[in-house]
Amino acid sequence: MQVYLDNAATTRPINAKTWETHIQTAWHNPSAAYGPAADVFIGLKDVRERLQSTLAFGSDVVFTSGGTEANNTALLSAFKKGAHYVTSAVEHPSVYETFRRMEEMGAAVDYIRPRSFCISAEDVAQYVREDTELVSVMHVNNETGAVNDIAAIAQAVKAKNPKTRFHSDGVQALLKLPVSLAGSGIDYYTVSAHKIGGLKGTGALLTGENVPLGKLHYGGEQEYSLRPGTENTLGIQVFGEALVLGAERFDTTLQTVTALRGRLTAGLAQMDGAALNEPAQHVPHIVNVSFEGVRAEVLVRVLGEKGVYIGTGAACSRGKISRVLLESGVQRSLAEGAVRISMSGDNTEKDIDVCLEQMTQAVKDLRKFGRR
Repeated sequence: MQVYLDNAATTRPINAKTWETHIQTAWHNPSAAYGPAADVFIGLKDVRERLQSTLAFGSDVVFTSGGTEANNTALLSAFKKGAHYVTSAVEHPSVYETFRRMEEMGAAVDYIRPRSFCISAEDVAQYVREDTELVSVMHVNNETGAVNDIAAIAQAVKAKNPKTRFHSDGVQALLKLPVSLAGSGIDYYTVSAHKIGGLKGTGALLTGENVPLGKLHYGGEQEYSLRPGTENTLGIQVFGEALVLGAERFDTTLQTVTALRGRLTAGLAQMDGAALNEPAQHVPHIVNVSFEGVRAEVLVRVLGEKGVYIGTGAACSRGKISRVLLESGVQRSLAEGAVRISMSGDNTEKDIDVCLEQMTQAVKDLRKFGRR
């Protein structure tokens, strides 16, 4: 039996009707002038509007290759040499490393540490200055599942400096918790398709009105001339269908995953030496737990050999001790033994029970025989 519990890394693609439609009738280049191509162009417009409706936000929607490109686009659009920026110390690498690069290019950046794994509006506002160009705080942390009150943070930022822009990485929030960004004060919001049953290589950056956007690429007029090249029409079409299905199943999925989380955390509480890294506010689909005396990557490998698939943190930071946990105050000995279990509406109680059984045995064996 295979048990997949790494849904924060990627989800199983939906069995989309748009696959067949794309192959048969919707494969044309949306930039072309003839009828079938115009239909594809309209289809892309429909997905933009679906995203705007789902989030109650977005004057513009720019499709990208995923969350990483969308985050890079937002941050670098706001870059000015010598300007000041504020972010959290626990952002996804696509945000954190971009700010590090911006520092190298002459920006000043302050990094806010979390309290109980979450970022507070009060802490962020204290760092906003007259020359603060942009603040970026993620909506849901991809490793711990911590939920930040981004509307409160954005409003606190605007109260301190109305000219400061606000960006949030919403990749782990889309269809994982109720999201309505209307009147929030947010300027940029990032989403990704493959976290909700869409295809890898598809994401979007939603922006508010009169928000500056800069080019990372050159050579065409697609996506408002911001991202030249023929659009990933299949990925975008499947993204749209995943949004529709996700919205229809949202309440049922939330109820299912919440119950599974309760079953999982109750079982982990019975395991010797298991320490939950549980935020004060969290989404139900992500559970982060540490096992002292066990290396996370070894535990993940052993469980994988038994057909139980979990993760260690950011999928793009494999093999590294979590910066997020260290910055959150987790002891290094626990951070190096931290794993992430992430669920979807497709998971069952049997999946959780098998995971707990195999994990309990694997942790015992690894402690008995020492780290490998």
